[in-house]
Amino acid sequence: MEKRTVFFTMVMHPATGWTRVGNAYPSRKAAADWLPFVRGAWRGLRAKVSQCTVRLEGGKVCEQSRRLLSEKYNLDA
Repeated sequence: MEKRTVFFTMVMHPATGWTRVGNAYPSRKAAADWLPFVRGAWRGLRAKVSQCTVRLEGGKVCEQSRRLLSEKYNLDA
């Protein structure tokens, strides 16, 4: 079983809570470089970088990781 860590940019939406914006990034620095743009586009809402460790089985995302990506990050794996 292989593990891969990805990072997401998240915005604190007033109605829905923390919401993923943008793509998955391979490093925290790559995701953090987008934060000024995200804050400007979302009119100064709080933003953060969120870390997610995805487990791969035979090169495919395992079911537990697929559920996490779907529920927490609204991302189809």
